[in-house]
Order: sequence, then C-alpha cells, then structure tokens
Amino acid sequence: MQRKDLNNTTRPDETTPPDVVGATTVKPVAFEPRGAKSSSGQDRRGRLWLAALGLPAVVLAVLAWFVFTARQLELDIVPAPEKLTIQGGLLTPRVGKAYLLRPGNYRLHAVRAGYHDLETDFQIGADKHQTLKFTMEKLPGVIHLTTHREGQPAEAVNGAAVEVDGDILGQSPLVAVEVPAGRHTLRLQAPLYKPRQAHIDVAGEGQKQTFAFGLEPNWADVSFETNPPGAWIQLAGRRLGQTPLTAPLEAGHHQVQIRREGYKPASTRIHVIAGQALAVPPLALEKVAGRLFVTSRPTGANVTVGDRFYGQTPIDLALPADQEYVVRISEPGYKTAAHRVRVASGGKASVAADLVPRRGRIRFKVSPPEARLLVNGQPYGRVPASLDLLAVRHQIQIVREGYRDYRTQITPRPGYTLELNVKLKRPYETDVPGIIQAPNGYRLKLIQPAAATFRMGSSRREQGRRANETLRDVSLRHPFYMGLKEVTNGQFREFQAAHDAGIFKNYSLNRNEQPATRITWQQAAAFCNWLSQREGLPPAYVSQRGGGLKPAIPLNHGYRLPTEAEWAFCARVDASGSVVKYPWGNKFPPKDRTANLADQSAQTILQLFLQNYKDGHPVAAPPGSLKPNHLGLFDMGGNVSEWCHDYYMIYPYTQGRVVTDPTGPATGRHHVIRGGSWKQASIQTLRAAHRDYQEKKRLDLGFRIGRYVAPNKETD
Repeated sequence: MQRKDLNNTTRPDETTPPDVVGATTVKPVAFEPRGAKSSSGQDRRGRLWLAALGLPAVVLAVLAWFVFTARQLELDIVPAPEKLTIQGGLLTPRVGKAYLLRPGNYRLHAVRAGYHDLETDFQIGADKHQTLKFTMEKLPGVIHLTTHREGQPAEAVNGAAVEVDGDILGQSPLVAVEVPAGRHTLRLQAPLYKPRQAHIDVAGEGQKQTFAFGLEPNWADVSFETNPPGAWIQLAGRRLGQTPLTAPLEAGHHQVQIRREGYKPASTRIHVIAGQALAVPPLALEKVAGRLFVTSRPTGANVTVGDRFYGQTPIDLALPADQEYVVRISEPGYKTAAHRVRVASGGKASVAADLVPRRGRIRFKVSPPEARLLVNGQPYGRVPASLDLLAVRHQIQIVREGYRDYRTQITPRPGYTLELNVKLKRPYETDVPGIIQAPNGYRLKLIQPAAATFRMGSSRREQGRRANETLRDVSLRHPFYMGLKEVTNGQFREFQAAHDAGIFKNYSLNRNEQPATRITWQQAAAFCNWLSQREGLPPAYVSQRGGGLKPAIPLNHGYRLPTEAEWAFCARVDASGSVVKYPWGNKFPPKDRTANLADQSAQTILQLFLQNYKDGHPVAAPPGSLKPNHLGLFDMGGNVSEWCHDYYMIYPYTQGRVVTDPTGPATGRHHVIRGGSWKQASIQTLRAAHRDYQEKKRLDLGFRIGRYVAPNKETD
C-alpha cells in the first residue's frame, strides 16, 4: 500500500516493503477479564510514555519542515521604522537581518514618528533570498505665511494670493497650513503690488515654520474730476467712487469708464506709473439725448429738424437734450407742418401732424373721344374734362381699344390749371422706326419715354438696400434706342477675333451664342465706336489724356452703352408707369423661367442659389432664351450684369429736384454696373435698384448697346 503526503499526492518512491517469507505465526491469546488491573495499568503507562517521547519529535519535524520550505526576506526601509509588523503567515521569525517566510501573500505595517505609516501588501515568491525596498514619506509641515510692504515689515499687505507650485493655496496671512515637505516654488500676487516669486524649504514631519515676504508697491494715486461732479468712476466694471476722486491704481494702461445718470457714458485711457501721482484732465460730460417720436397722416412724410433731414414718418429720433427745435413735416402735395419742441435729457416727446393736401387741376383734351383714364394705375373711367389731383407727380395713362396707349407723368400746381392735349395713335403710326439694326445685325428698339419722370434708387426701408441707392428724380425727354438683347461672343468677335469668355466649373462661357463676358468697360466702349464708324455716326467715346476712352460731351447719337437712367427706366418702370422692385415685378422669387438667375440647376457649382426657382441654365444662356419684359427687352433682370455709360458716383438726394436726361459725372475712375446675373441669388443683388461698379472683367459681366435718336428723322 502506497503512502500519501498532506496534499494527497502519491509518492511512488516511498512504498511498503514486500512481504517477508516465513512471517511469524499469529497465536491466540487467552481472554483476560476486566478485573485484571495489573495488566491494564501497565499498558496505559506505556502509552503515555510513548506520547511524551513522540511530541518533541513532531515539533522538531514541523520546525525542520518550516525552515526547509521558508524563504529569506530582507527589508530595506528608509528611514528605519520604529515599529514593524508582518501579517499573513503562521510564523514570521527573524534571523539576523532576514525574516523567514513561507511563499505566499503578506501585509507590512511600519511606523515612525513624523512620517506617514507605511502599509503595503507584498508577495513571497519561490526565490530563496528576496529583498524589498521602501521609503517612508514625511508628514507635511505646518507653515505660517505673512506679506508686508517691501522694506516696511510693520506694514502688512493682506489678501495676497499665494500659489505653491502653481496651485492656489489661499491668501495671506496663512495660518497653520499644511504643505508637503521639500522645496517649493512660491508666487505671491497682491493688488497694487508687483508679483513676487520665491522658494521655500518645508521641513515636514509636522514641524511648524514661519515665512514673511516683502512686496514691492506697483501703484500711484490718480485724481479724477468731471463737469458736472458726482460721476462714478469705474475700472473693469468695479466702482472706485464718485468725482472728485483720488484713488490708488495699479501701474499700467487702464480704460476708465465714467457714468452719471442723465449723461452719456464716457471713457478715457490712462497710463499709470508706479509712485508717480497722476491728475486726469477734467472730463466734460454730455447730457443723454432726448427721444422725439414724429408721426403724420398720411405716413411717409419727410421729417426735417432744423436744417437736417432725418427720414420719413413714423420716425423715432434721438436729439441733444434741453434744446428747442423746429420740426418740419413735409410731403409732396401737402402743406408743410412746423412744430416747436423741447426734449429733456433722457425724456420723450412726440409730434403728430395732420397734413393738409394741396391740389391742382388738370384739363384734358383727348382725341379720339371715348378714351379711358388711369392715374397711377388706378382706373378713373372715361377721360373727364378736368380733374383735381394732389400736387405730386402722377403717372397718367390714356387708353382706347385699337390705339396705342399714351403715357406721361404730370405734377399739378396748386392754384393753376394744367392742360394736357393728347392725340392717340394707331399701332402702325410712328415718327421713327420702332426697330433699327446696327451694321453687324444687332437690333435695337425705340424707347419713347414721353418726358417720363420716375424715381431712381430705393427707400431706406427697402429690404437689401445699399447706401449708394440714394433717391433721385429723373426725367427722360430724349427718345433713345435700347438693345433688345445683350451682345454675344459671336458679335463681339467680329470686332475682336481673339476674344475669350472663358469657362466656369467646366461649363463653357465661350460659345458664340452666349453673351460676351470678361470684357472691360473700355473694350465695350471701343466696340460701340467701331459700330458708329461702320455706320458713319459720330463716336460716342473720345480719347483721353493718358490713354483710353471717355464719353463725348455733349453726348451725341453714336452707338454707346445705355446711361444708368435709361437702363433703370427700361428695367424698373412697368407698363402702368409704376416703379417696380425687381425687373420682373414686385415678387421674389419670380415665376420659373422668368430670368436667368442662380437657380436649382446651378446648385452644384454655386454656394448660393434659389432653391425654389428653375430657369434651366446653370451658367450664361444665349440672350433672349427667356421671356422679354413689357418693352420687349430681354434679360434686363438676369443672365449677365451689364456695363452702363456713366462714371460711378453716389448722388445726394435733393428734395424737389428733377434731373433731365442724366449721363453721369464728366470724370471718374469706375463705371456703373446694373442688373443681376446667373451667379446671383440674393435679394440685394437681384433688385432693380442695385448698383455696382468696378473696372475689371468678370465672368458674369457683359453689355448691351444703346443710342439716341438722331436729330433728323431716321428711316429703316
């Protein structure tokens, strides 16, 4: 039978000796009754002696087994602990510097005064000799820290921010604050003092240490005065006090705010030098403006305060306080109302004017009879013998079936009677050709504005309005021709064969039937002169000093670019004589296929496009691809923007002034550009009032041709 160890593992090298041949024969023993005491007592004593002799042997065997299987562990702990315990084993004897420990997991606990207890788990492996090293961490030191003015220890500076190794520790004075032992970088920052950096060595082990540091002043006294006094002086949102005031301010540049109720906020920038007192020059405060709300009936009247025009009613004005003003409210066709008003500082006042209309009489003589009258697009029925109207400009339209409409503008004069004699013409009746053709086949249409007066520019309240769209009243008296379409690449190449309009995002702009683009104003003007030369007309552009062309003065009847006023009339004045917001009317966006704009077909090549509009052309389309306007002119509201004849300028608005047949400034640097293009989708750029300017070429900038009717009668 085999013997097993404590782990029940079979040990094949320890076996029972084999049976011995001739073993002793077991013989029966006679039964001995219980009463035989002598024999049983001897057996008990024999067993006790055997136990007494075997126990030391067992103990010695266990100790021998422990020594034989234990590992030697040396502990290197710096500094040496005053007390050390090891938990986890039955026996942890120490022999010299080493502990005898069986393999397994243990926990070490070391204690020394002034240090954190060292408590850690460790493991004894299979190696006979093992060494573990530990360092005990000192307890933090307890510091007291104060700050004072440099060189004056008795003058404490409290409230200095204290940073230790970049971490905020608190504000001086610090009392009994624990800091880890060792060397630390200290930074001190107090208002009105220069920052200071230093090093401190903390002994630790719970020891108390005291540190004192001097801070160098970094301020000067600054004096403030205001007129009137009593204003609050503020620095970085913090009130320093009311004027007159002297306050210490830190050295450096400061933006100081001054506020007093009833006065406008003020500010000043000062430079403070440490130790040098500064007196800021007295500040005169301006009273808060008063508010004046002006209304009128009808609304939209012009408001003038003193000699300055402010806008149109209803309007809310800010006016300097405690002054008397004369407010005038005027509207063409009404008597001007004048009011005197005074507005207190921070106060509110209002003026309401009921304007009295001024009327004039118009007498009509119309042939043939039975014609109907429209005034500003509103029907008045059969043309009356006379009509009283407000003394403002009116669009007059006289119509009769079978006759051409008659349109004009007229301004009645109070106290006077104006007479309007009209003879309606049949459609075939004309004084000059309705359509003419240039030598290269380019076609132009006769435009007879009939002394039309209309308003260029846009109201300040119009969405998308730019500052250069000032209102200007213009009268066109000279009949002119306007190109039906924009000039094409093919037509321009007859003049300049090498012309190249280029491409955009892999879309060609260079086909003969597309509009001519990438052309400067000078090139367009030279093209017009070329046509005039071929037809024997005077050139509309002449050479100027330094090279290049400029408009001839006075303007003749040679081929030229349309004036800005002509372009605006053709694009903005609709069939009823009303001025529209867009070349196609007053709605945005237009109906599909009205104008070539940045539509859905251009969404892959343009960042801004009209999501709900389709014209079918991602880039420039052949001129005339879409619908004409009421004058039969194509692409006045899209395709390409167009050069105009005029030099660019911003015109001042002069109420009541009407400019006749304007052609722009006599000199200038840039030229006017009008009209939207295939690249544009914003309300601002697609409005008919939008004005642009430059001299360089553009991929979406072309032109059309115009000219005056010759002084003598023209024939086809």
